[in-house]
Amino acid sequence: MESHLPNFQYVLNHRDIHLCIIDQIKIIQTQFNKLHDNGLIIDRLNLLQYFCISTETSDLVVQCYKQVFKRDIQTCTDLLCVISVKLNEQQLDNVIKFFMDGLVDKYNIHYVCALSISKIALKLNKKQLNKVFECLMNTFDSGKITICDFCAHALATISSQLGGRQLDNAFQCFIHRFPSYFYNDYYNDYYETNATQFLMKLKEEQLGDVFKYLIDRLSDGEEDDNNHRKCANLIGKISMKWNEKQLIDAFNSLINIFINVNEAIAAITVKLPERQFGNAFNYFISRLNCEKSSIYDKYANLLKMTAQRLDEKQMNIALNYCINKISNKCNEQQLNK
Repeated sequence: MESHLPNFQYVLNHRDIHLCIIDQIKIIQTQFNKLHDNGLIIDRLNLLQYFCISTETSDLVVQCYKQVFKRDIQTCTDLLCVISVKLNEQQLDNVIKFFMDGLVDKYNIHYVCALSISKIALKLNKKQLNKVFECLMNTFDSGKITICDFCAHALATISSQLGGRQLDNAFQCFIHRFPSYFYNDYYNDYYETNATQFLMKLKEEQLGDVFKYLIDRLSDGEEDDNNHRKCANLIGKISMKWNEKQLIDAFNSLINIFINVNEAIAAITVKLPERQFGNAFNYFISRLNCEKSSIYDKYANLLKMTAQRLDEKQMNIALNYCINKISNKCNEQQLNK
């Protein structure tokens, strides 16, 4: 039945059928008080999304999702986001308020509500976006919640759409209160947080502050390798935003990091000015003489990853070094037999 409902939305609007649907929603709403089988609860929750055919039915469906919310937080928030495109402005305001209220709840509810705000942000009008933005900022300022990656992502998503003063205020909030949001990416089946879209909208001076923060983290000996890797990867990911001096500084900071950041180093290297690129190439070649295989592999890979920038002379030098290295290894193996 559920699979056919989307194809018959126009039929459901018939007056008699509409009344039957209202009665059916109310029956399901009553059943939720007695049902204990999670599978049956989820089936009914999923079915309800197709009954948002009028203001009245949508009101009832939203009530149902709120009613069962704490029994299945993820399903209810996901479905509230799904039906948000069918809600009128007042109903959508109601859902937004529900998510905002959830931000001050315990951790699991907090992060699901924060990420739900991010999901429905694209469906909000400017008035609603401004309202959510002010509410988030006031909640942070009042100390009702401690800013985390999930509510930071909600603020970044909202401010990216608003731009202007709100984007500037969000940036100030992050750089002074929670700068780790810039490089902390989370991905799983239910959510992701990624600051790239927000960062790409920043002004040159603001990006300069972000760059300085990332470079400082890389030089912090007490920072763990995972955070070093995240900072390095972000520097590489948005390398198109750095000026020449920043590219050179980034290369110098990244080149001797022996965690897996070759992709970031390559992204920076291919954008270096000609003279600095030549210096980088010569450095890569010099490291091929190292006897330690991990070092050789790193710089051989970097040569491969930056090959599109090599001129004919550099390409010949790189090939000769690699061929000689292979030849020497073969000779050693023959001698050891």
